[in-house]
Amino acid sequence: MEEFDVVLGKREIQKQQIRERILAEGLTLFSERGLEKTTVADIVGKSGIARGTFYNYFSDMNALFDALIEQLNQQVVESIQHTRKQSKNLYDYLFGTFKGYFDLIGNEPMLQFHIINQAHIRQSSYQSEIIKTIVKNLNRDLKSDLKVKAFNEKYEFLLLSYMLVGTPPELFLATQTTEINLTSEQLATFLTKLFYKVLME
Repeated sequence: MEEFDVVLGKREIQKQQIRERILAEGLTLFSERGLEKTTVADIVGKSGIARGTFYNYFSDMNALFDALIEQLNQQVVESIQHTRKQSKNLYDYLFGTFKGYFDLIGNEPMLQFHIINQAHIRQSSYQSEIIKTIVKNLNRDLKSDLKVKAFNEKYEFLLLSYMLVGTPPELFLATQTTEINLTSEQLATFLTKLFYKVLME
């Protein structure tokens, strides 16, 4: 029985390693070519796996892309949770959240991945259960824990939560695809000032 558990454990580790390899090669190829120009054959070739093995993990390229977005969104959630615990006030909470996000996506190949796959990232993100959870938690924080008084209607808090989630990616893409060269700290400071003023007036 013990030997069987060891074999089973090794198999699960191996499966996880294959999945991670597919995700890593997917990120690289999507960053270089974009989702539309990347094929299963490309992923299989780079990953060194059989074509059938790919389908054991993902139904198609869109499923692989969605899994990458979920992985990224999970990192965003962890960053927000860490910031929430460390923050003493609303300003720190906003700044830490924005900066954590910009730091996360502001390095290669994440930078190129976001620039080349903008439309797909938007579509995948807003269907993501993790993003829905982030919005729900922000909604709760704004209404109760952070005691924002500038709004009082339920829909206002919901819309504000979506703005807090949706604005950073759009601002990031706007600055990265133009001649505007700003650091993650500068972007985070601007958004913090903007939303802090709106929330605290």
